[in-house]
Amino acid sequence: MTHGIFITGTDTAVGKTLVTAALAVSLQKRGLDIGVMKPVETGVLQGRPSDAVRLARAAQVSDALDRVRPYAFRLPVAPFDAARAERRTIKLSTIVRAYHQLHAQHDLLLVEGAGGVHVPITPMMDVLDLIEKLKAPVVVVGRAGLGGVNHAMLTLNALRARAIPILALVLNRTVPARSAMARRQERSTVELLRECAGVPVIGPLPYRAGLDAWFERAIEAMAANSEMRKLTKLLLASVRGTR
Repeated sequence: MTHGIFITGTDTAVGKTLVTAALAVSLQKRGLDIGVMKPVETGVLQGRPSDAVRLARAAQVSDALDRVRPYAFRLPVAPFDAARAERRTIKLSTIVRAYHQLHAQHDLLLVEGAGGVHVPITPMMDVLDLIEKLKAPVVVVGRAGLGGVNHAMLTLNALRARAIPILALVLNRTVPARSAMARRQERSTVELLRECAGVPVIGPLPYRAGLDAWFERAIEAMAANSEMRKLTKLLLASVRGTR
């Protein structure tokens, strides 16, 4: 079967963690043992909830945090620069080993990337290289608003150039569409991508304000969303089709 699904974004702060966590909850409710992984996380500060911890809580896993997240750095910048600031080196072999250990313990492993596909992890490797090395199909999360078309198409084309399977494009409302023009721009983005993306387009997912304060409730609400249920069914069909 498919051992892992990689959730990447068209950019940073597009909702990858929320989508990954909601998927973990939704897939668990359908009988799968779900593992989660955040290979590299930056901006990790003591006393503040990290993406990896949130994912582990959502999936209710007991896996060691240093396996769920092999690398954590304090500076909120690209992984390569964050590692360099601490005079540390990110090793692909460490990430791959943790990945294989985790997917051996679960039916399916959800892996959340850092930023977009061309974010550098080392001087010689970016997120796209990592996806290729893990041989995982991809879910892309992008913005539903203005600018979302270009960012989504660039990401999809980069993945296609490496022959990486793309399971879906998920469009997320990262800001509320309050004005009539913002709603028109969002509708245009969604319609154009459904026409041009060449992959299933899910969304737009609802805007969630104040996520830091009520992340766990937001996960449950998102898992119950009709568009998220569509994504869950799509991924289940993909997973079961490879068994």
